[in-house]
Amino acid sequence: MLVNLSTVIKVDDTAEKLRSNYGILRSGALSEDGAQILARSRICCLCGLRDTSELDHYLPKQIFPEFAAYTVNLIPVCGVCNKRKDEHYRTDEGYPAFIHAYLDVLPTTERFLVANLSIDNAVLPSFQVVRAPGMRQPTYQILASQFDRFQLATFYSEEATELLVEKHGAIIDYFDDGGASTVKKYLLREARSIEQRFGLNHWKPVILTAAANSEEFCRGGFRFLVS
Repeated sequence: MLVNLSTVIKVDDTAEKLRSNYGILRSGALSEDGAQILARSRICCLCGLRDTSELDHYLPKQIFPEFAAYTVNLIPVCGVCNKRKDEHYRTDEGYPAFIHAYLDVLPTTERFLVANLSIDNAVLPSFQVVRAPGMRQPTYQILASQFDRFQLATFYSEEATELLVEKHGAIIDYFDDGGASTVKKYLLREARSIEQRFGLNHWKPVILTAAANSEEFCRGGFRFLVS
């Protein structure tokens, strides 16, 4: 695994010259190459929320200068995640702290991101990472580490609330037309549409599915979305 590597560069001057290659990649003659790497994903590979704006070193260039301009080590991310990640790349237990966007394969048919709705004079979404059937323990540990490091439970909950509020008007219309069952069908249809683009474990289809499966929400709890 990448996290088991150790740098082979022992001379500070050599390390600094290697790190300077990243500056060349992001500006000057090789700026187009840097832009192409950044364009690999429009959405941040670490949070799945914000647009990409920076290149993050999966293996920090301060620790591994030899990989400062190595394309496989450069991951398109948002500025928030790049700052939060800093030089962190493995946990105290020694396993990877984050999914590698190019090298790691995640389950595509099993849900590992799940959401719940709590309704008590307000609609409160919550998220967690669970170990899907057949998922290897190391994969689960990496996902859980990334989820915690970037405070995704908080960010996803905030975004989920906004998403449901945006759909509040449509939900009322469907409820008036056919009641709770029609609301459920609408939410599941929206979830499937988004899944086709972003996958099963994107936060949007996850929260829409959770809302559809909440009888309390579909029967009128959605009214607590707005005061």
